Amino acid sequence: MPGAAPLKLITASTILPALTYGLTIVLYLAVRRRLDRRKGAFNLGRFELPVAICALVWSVISLFVLVAPAEALIPVLIVVGLIFAGGLFFLGLLVFNREALETEPSGVHVNQP
Repeated sequence: MPGAAPLKLITASTILPALTYGLTIVLYLAVRRRLDRRKGAFNLGRFELPVAICALVWSVISLFVLVAPAEALIPVLIVVGLIFAGGLFFLGLLVFNREALETEPSGVHVNQP
């Protein structure tokens, strides 16, 4: 089909946020016990874990639906290439410009307790 490239890019642009969302949920589930609880802040209480697990299941299902068709090979390769390029950039910062990873950008003020 002529002109299928925009459709491949659109599909890739839906895979990457779903992957990012799923990884964010995994990270939250890994560190949720160490997070501080503040009085008056939003809290799901005992529904916190079931909501997080349902969100993770939804993310996995949506990723499966996006990458399962045979037509999704090119968008998946685009996403893998983007992740690889980002990893190379991070590795470059880690090796050649480590202070960029250890300091806040100028103009950003972090509240110290």
